[in-house]
Amino acid sequence: MNLDQASYHRRKPMRLKEFDYAAPNQVFFLTLCTKGKIPLFADKGLNGEVVQCIREEKERVGHAIYVNCLMPDHIHLLSSPLESRIPVTHFMGGLSSKITRLSWQHGFLGKVLQRSFYDHILQKDESLRKVAEYILDNPVRRGLAEKRNDHPFCGVIDELPLL
Repeated sequence: MNLDQASYHRRKPMRLKEFDYAAPNQVFFLTLCTKGKIPLFADKGLNGEVVQCIREEKERVGHAIYVNCLMPDHIHLLSSPLESRIPVTHFMGGLSSKITRLSWQHGFLGKVLQRSFYDHILQKDESLRKVAEYILDNPVRRGLAEKRNDHPFCGVIDELPLL
């Protein structure tokens, strides 16, 4: 393989090069998907452990998790590093590792999550409340619940800040 072919096959970076992913109080809309769209989060026993894992990891790294929502093949989080200055990439890496180990304990094998996660950096003109409502309404849009509060693995963890 020559140099041109090697650069062609290199994976495009998903993160902004100059952005501070540890900025205090910056809010991120994060999505972590399963590998091959496997319905990993259709396992209610695993889901309870994953929600507990999200809570423990947020405490460990000092992040806020305003809302979370487990869907069959992905997780949505609305998160902020707060004053911890620990990058969201570090938080998500730790969370992904723990979720993978939990899934193995529930009989899943191999890589269960995509290699990385998607992030949307909320801008000053975006409504935090509207993004939170969008996440919380995801199970209703996908037909998993009739009302927002009917989905047991979707909810508010930390209060939304007043911006």
